[in-house]
Amino acid sequence: MRRILLILSAGILGGGWPAGAQAPVPVPVPVFHDDVVVTASADAEVRDDVPATVTVIDGKEIEARQSRDLADLLNTVPGLSVVQAGSPGQQASLFTRGTNSNQTLLLWNGIPLNDPFFGGANWQFVPLDGVERVEVARGPFSALYGSDAVGGVVQVLTGTRQGGTVDVEGGDHAYKRGGLAAGFNLGRARLDLTGHVRRGDGQFANDSFDSEEGVARILFPVGSGSSLGLLVRADDSQTGIPFSGDTPTPQRRIAWQEREVAVPFRSEQGPWAVEAQASRTDFDSAFRDRQDTSGFGTSDTSSQALRGRAVASWHASGDLRLSFGAEAQRLEVTNRSGAITNLDGAHQRTWAAFGQAGWGAGPVHLELGLRRDDNDVYGGQTSLRTGAVVKLGEDTRLRASYGEAFRAPALGDLFFPGSGNPDLKPERDVSWEAGLEHAAGGWRFAVTGFQNRLRNLIDFDFATFRSVNVGRAQTRGVEAEVGFHKGILSATLDGTWMDPKDLDTGLELLRRPKRAAHLTLTARPGRWTLNAVTRWIGERADFDPVTFASTVNPSYTRVDLAAKWRARDRLSPYARVENVAGEKYSAALGFPSPGRTVIGGLAFDF
Repeated sequence: MRRILLILSAGILGGGWPAGAQAPVPVPVPVFHDDVVVTASADAEVRDDVPATVTVIDGKEIEARQSRDLADLLNTVPGLSVVQAGSPGQQASLFTRGTNSNQTLLLWNGIPLNDPFFGGANWQFVPLDGVERVEVARGPFSALYGSDAVGGVVQVLTGTRQGGTVDVEGGDHAYKRGGLAAGFNLGRARLDLTGHVRRGDGQFANDSFDSEEGVARILFPVGSGSSLGLLVRADDSQTGIPFSGDTPTPQRRIAWQEREVAVPFRSEQGPWAVEAQASRTDFDSAFRDRQDTSGFGTSDTSSQALRGRAVASWHASGDLRLSFGAEAQRLEVTNRSGAITNLDGAHQRTWAAFGQAGWGAGPVHLELGLRRDDNDVYGGQTSLRTGAVVKLGEDTRLRASYGEAFRAPALGDLFFPGSGNPDLKPERDVSWEAGLEHAAGGWRFAVTGFQNRLRNLIDFDFATFRSVNVGRAQTRGVEAEVGFHKGILSATLDGTWMDPKDLDTGLELLRRPKRAAHLTLTARPGRWTLNAVTRWIGERADFDPVTFASTVNPSYTRVDLAAKWRARDRLSPYARVENVAGEKYSAALGFPSPGRTVIGGLAFDF
């Protein structure tokens, strides 16, 4: 940490790191283009050639909306439902096209952030400092990523910059936050630093959320067209839990720590491109409730993931692309409740090989992907994905795809005492989608129909008091979007209709709205950036957190406003109002969402 601070100080005060007598050689750094996506394919690919539904939220939109965490940003993506149990920092679940909350894969610069304990991701603990791009690929992607990519994949990609920005802000409920995003040349190397410190009390007693994050990435050139790097991230959070059901819990808190270390490598040599990354992820959570005298007021969980992934791609002179790769991972979990050890280093290993081919002729582009996963606990799984894009003239394209995906039973599903079942098989999904897109004259129109059929879902059997593969579900629906961008104005209106059904009971799946719509408006007149986001979420099935009776959570409408003014070349005051009308609603029934919140801040560029 001291060395990182010294490097940062040298960059700010001295304008760079001494390079000696040798002239600096530029290091290849990640560069993102609006027409290229990196998540929905084994290699970066032109968006119009990808037979999948992909939403890209770039850094300019993140800045205009003044979004500070991933859960808030994803709230306006078609087909996604983000359900947060109250204030910022509280548990957030993501349902992609109606699939379960642990069936969407979260990637941060290629590193999976799904917890090995029970497979879910902590969407509420992913800040957006220094993030240049968020890609949301909807549909099954196990043919590319293996487990967890059933409903889709969300990838957070940090970028690079010369110089940096420091911002400080504060507002209601004792909220205050400071953030940094900066980049420097260090002779032949490249260093990027991001981070934040946040404090806030929330709307109830013991509803606080405090967090800190620091990220450092350094890249070195290792020959013509090649780079080797080191990526380090540390994220710490402390969240108060104000109540359980209708009972206040003034002493209940949870601490969460994440540590990621990765060594990425990339090389481009003629028609060949090679990408590889070795990574280690550590999750640590500590639950404490000093008023709980049952013996379960203390719980500690430590999870670890070791991964290696390599992909080689070959681009022929014509429209032919071939990619093949391999992946290996080891997951481990230790969990203790009070004096009882539930899991003591429980682990599983997976080896995988995969390939993808893309070929085009005239207006037609075809893709085929296949992957084989072998696991030392649940056995093997083979996943297929195929699709086609047909360009109907210069401005219109028709696309369709079919895919198979799976979610492997997590270590908690397999081995947790009492409920664990080591004979569990992976959850399976068969999915298709078809869409039509047209873009011309600053306008963009898109409509997509989809269906997921899920089986072998892991449910808890009260007769045997253990987890079993008995669940079945189906989700189908339509996503529609209209976008406009011209001059200083951009606007996006989208809507989703969906039928999420439990095939065993015939009832609606919980917390998935059948209808939802979003409107995002951004204007940039002169030195101003103005933004308005309106969300309408329809009614959805839920349960009462006190009586556990089935009920309906009513619809709600929320409006957020944001404004930023570049007063000087380096100084920009800004403000935002969240939930302008003070709408009273609960994204998760029984957990009131925040009312009107006013925040102001100042950004300084250097």
